[in-house]
Amino acid sequence: TSPINPPYKHNLYKGIPVPDFITAERYEEIDTVHKTREDDVFIATYQKSGTTWLQHILNVLYDHPQGEDLKINDAVPWLQEESQDKIDSMLSPRIFKTHDRWDWILKGDKIKYIYCYRNPKDVCCSYYNHMKRVFVGHYGYSGTLSEFFSDIFIKRNASEQGWYFDHVAGWLEQKGNPNILFLTFEDMVEDLKREVLKIAQFLDIECSDEKIESVVSSSMFDSMSKNPKVNYSWRDGAVKDPNSKFIRKGKVGSWQDELTKEQSEQVDHLTKDLLEIPFGIKIRDTL
Repeated sequence: TSPINPPYKHNLYKGIPVPDFITAERYEEIDTVHKTREDDVFIATYQKSGTTWLQHILNVLYDHPQGEDLKINDAVPWLQEESQDKIDSMLSPRIFKTHDRWDWILKGDKIKYIYCYRNPKDVCCSYYNHMKRVFVGHYGYSGTLSEFFSDIFIKRNASEQGWYFDHVAGWLEQKGNPNILFLTFEDMVEDLKREVLKIAQFLDIECSDEKIESVVSSSMFDSMSKNPKVNYSWRDGAVKDPNSKFIRKGKVGSWQDELTKEQSEQVDHLTKDLLEIPFGIKIRDTL
């Protein structure tokens, strides 16, 4: 394959773009130095697929294992973004965020993984907004949505963490793995309480009805977008446009206002051929 050089600031790991604040050396350090613990939990997603939502939900379900006063990226850190000393000093149970592909992620017999995926049309539009409007100082990207669609999203391995379809397929190949819970963003939007109960059961967390209700209410879109510990307002300034919202819409089907018919059909074909037919799933792009 020809070398990838997508039009935004990035580093490369194994020939695939990753954020420019994550180095190949850090990936290698994790592979060699990091010690897993049996009660580690990984929230894994392709970007813009409910990551922060799940970080918040798990942090509350586990009663804030690192302490209550932390911003979400300290309470549930992105493993690749932090120093190994910080990761090693965390109290158990440690909850990590990652956008790793399955073949990159740390493995361990008792580690639990929650993989959440979202329909690719909304991912594309949200990712464009994230790159162009929210973290504009971080990416330095100036293209249109149409250029983003053709040059980054739909092009193989031009997005961070590689191609959406490869990322989701790599995880779905693990469907029989009892240590992985598969969720979808659409299911969470449709019935958050049902999905929170599913998460608590998977993690063997005993919860009262009151606890579940408080997790659900604090995880509703309005609560999240106003919560200074999860809405990334602390990045306002050089990196994040203060007028932009990190937690923006939280809806299903916003792509209908943004993608063309041709773009939508192109995504439909790929979704059907690469995900729906091989894995016997249905990815809903409207509710």
